[in-house]
Amino acid sequence: MKGIIFRSLEELVIENLGMSVWNALLDEHSPAHRSYVSAVSYPDEELYALANGVAEKMALPLPDVLSVFGRFLFGSLAAKHTAVLAELDTFEKLIMAIDSVIHVEVAKLYDEPNLPKIEATIVNDSEILLDYRSPRKLGFCAEGLIYGAADYFNKQIEISHNRSVTQSGEHTQFVVKILA
Repeated sequence: MKGIIFRSLEELVIENLGMSVWNALLDEHSPAHRSYVSAVSYPDEELYALANGVAEKMALPLPDVLSVFGRFLFGSLAAKHTAVLAELDTFEKLIMAIDSVIHVEVAKLYDEPNLPKIEATIVNDSEILLDYRSPRKLGFCAEGLIYGAADYFNKQIEISHNRSVTQSGEHTQFVVKILA
C-alpha cells in the first residue's frame, strides 16, 4: 500500500482522536520509528493493523471505520489532484472514469500501485453499477470513496451491494443510486 494512504489515515486519526492516539497506534501496529512517505510502498498488513487499532479505539466495527476513512480519503486525494477533477467535473463522469482515467493517472505517479479493478456501468439516469475486484478486500473503503465523491459533487446517493462485502471481500458489486 502506498504511503499516501497511510498519510491520509494519519490525518483522519489526528483530526478526530489526536496526535497521542496516532502515536500509540504507530507504537502498537508498525515498525519502530516508522514514518510514512507518500510514494513509498508499505506492507498492506500495516494498514489493516492500524485500521483495526482505530476501530478498537473508537469501539466501532472495522467496516464502519473503513467506510469513514474512504470518505475522508476522497477529500484528501481531491485536494491533491485538482487537475483530474477539473476534467471529470460531475459525479457520474468521475465514477465512470475510475479505471480508465484515475487509475491510469495513479499508475503514472506511483510505481506498482496495485490498484483495484473497478468496472462501472450506467444502468439508467439514476443508477450506476460498480464492480470492485481486489485481493486487498477494501470494499468498505471503496464505498466510502464513492460517498466522498458524492459529497464533493453535492450529490445525494445510496449504495447497496449485489454481493456482500463481508464475505471474501475480493469482489463486490455496488449499486449506486443517485437521489439528487
